[in-house]
Formats: sequence, C-alpha cells, structure tokens
Amino acid sequence: MKKAVIIPIAVCLGLAALFFIAKRILFPKHDETEVTGNYEIACEDYWVTEEKADPFLDDGSLREVQVRVWYPVDFDGGAAQLPVVIASHGSCGTIDNNRSLYREFASHGYVVLAVSHPGHAFDTLHSNGKKQKVSMNYLREMAGMDPQTEPGEAAGIFAEWMELRMTDLSAVMDDFAKRSGQSDGKFKSADAGRFVTLGHSAGGAAALGMARIRADVVGVIALESPCMYDIKGVKDGEYVMDDSDYGIPILNVYSDAGYSHLSEWKQYRNNAKFLESENENYENIYYEGIGHMGLCDLSLDSPVLARILDQKKSDVKPVEQLKILNADCLDFLQRISAGNE
Repeated sequence: MKKAVIIPIAVCLGLAALFFIAKRILFPKHDETEVTGNYEIACEDYWVTEEKADPFLDDGSLREVQVRVWYPVDFDGGAAQLPVVIASHGSCGTIDNNRSLYREFASHGYVVLAVSHPGHAFDTLHSNGKKQKVSMNYLREMAGMDPQTEPGEAAGIFAEWMELRMTDLSAVMDDFAKRSGQSDGKFKSADAGRFVTLGHSAGGAAALGMARIRADVVGVIALESPCMYDIKGVKDGEYVMDDSDYGIPILNVYSDAGYSHLSEWKQYRNNAKFLESENENYENIYYEGIGHMGLCDLSLDSPVLARILDQKKSDVKPVEQLKILNADCLDFLQRISAGNE
C-alpha cells in the first residue's frame, strides 16, 4: 500500500506566497480612473439568451450572452435622450475591456452595454454562476491563420467571427429596446432607437460591421480594427471588399501596432482608403508611442501582460494614455449626440 504524500506546510506557504507575489506583479492594485462627468455611475449584469445553440458548448444549450450595463444614477437631463453605447471586446478580452471608457461615458449621462462574447472572451460568467472560458478552437484559429499569405482561409474565419459577434450584438440591442420600455427609470437617459457601436480590435471590426446592417447605428468608435465584415471573398489572391462609404460618423483610432501597416496589411485595405478619404464622416486618430493594448484597460490592469503582448514598452503611462483616449472618444460621442438631436 502506497503511503500518502504529505506536502510540508512550509512548502504550501511558499507556493501560496509565490502565487500571491506573481498575481500582484501581473495585476497590481490601482485606483479606478477619475471620471470627468457630473453623474454618479453604477453598473449591473444581466443576460440575453439567443434562439440558437452555443457553438462552443457540446450540450446543445442556447447561447447566453453576459451584458454589463453602466449607467448614470439620477440622470436629470429632462427630455434629453442620448444614444446607447454598445461595446464589443477584443480577442480574448473581457467584459471590462475598456472599463474606464464605459465609466467616463456613464458619468456624462450615457448608458453603456458592455458585451461578453462566449468563446471569444477570456471568460464569460453565465446566469447560473458558471464560467465559460475562451474556446481552444478560437485560439487555434487566431494562431494558425495568415491573412497575408492565405487570404482565402482568413476570409472564411473572419466571416464566422463577424457572424457570431454581430448576432450577439443584435440580440443585445433588440433586447435593450424592449427592456428600456419596461425599465424603472434608471436607464431613462437612453434612446434605445439609436446606438453607437464601440469595440477594440476584433470587437471594433464587429462594431463597424453593425453600421452596415442596422439603420439604428448612428456612429462607430473602432479602436485599431480592420473592416472584417467588408471582406466579401477572395479573387486572385486579393480580398474582395465592400468599399462603399459609411453614411454615419466613424472614429478610427490607431497605435504604433497598426498605423504604419494600414497600406500593406491586406485586411486593412478599407482602413487605408478611409484614412485618405475626404468624407467628413470619417475621423482618424493616431497615438504615437503606445502599442495595441494601450487602447484598452489591460494596459492599466496588467502593464506586464500588455508589454509582453505588444512586444514593447509604452512611452506613455497607461493612466495618462487612457485619459487621452477617453477624452477623444467622449468628444466624438457628444458631437454625434448633438448632431442627432
């Protein structure tokens, strides 16, 4: 009979200490970024169930999307009705992908719906308390494809990603339109007939796609995002793109990671075209000295991970960069709101 292996208490304490230190290094404590609006803000979670099975689950259960709604408390704007912001995270992101931006918007009277896409998010909390981790198949797709040398394969993958994310966003938008009409007043600042879609990376690609398919989208904020939905196929090794103009205001924001490559990365062809366009609906911002993760709150929550993923150290302190990003996005959002009154 084998003897039980007894791990010394000192070893257990040592491992626990190492884990604690590693966690503190990777995710150091920090205060929430200061907001500039006058309204107290609050958030709560709810769930939207779609009428289809979740492709990442084997039990046939319906797809359930977690939504974290940020909103102003005691909004006193009278008859003012502001567009609703709906946000989609980047690949392996979280429901708090751009939390500081959501809080900033809410402090100025906006309702923000942050969506977690099961299978594409690092993890998603379900209404039964269980967590769904990122899909390994999704990770393999990201790691295995090459949009430059194998555009055919990439175009098919992009189409699947956009179908999944945009269906999630549409379900949340339709649900909120019903929910706002039955609310107890805490979302009274929201005009559920007008949405501004927002996203980082793949989330921004979905945000741009929503402007192509829904008339109630009145603006888009895309944080370093290719126009994936505009890719309609491949011919002679090149992407076939829908390069027609968007009829609404679009804010594209870039970092060092993508800005200098827009003209060479095939999937960013429309971004390069819109960058040079004289269409007054298009606005473009380039922040020099930061990486891709500098456009989301991972740069603040885990500077070490952000540096590893970006393969560079930001020249700007994360909290300062996020303040700049949030101010620019708020300015864009407020101009849309004023123009649609």
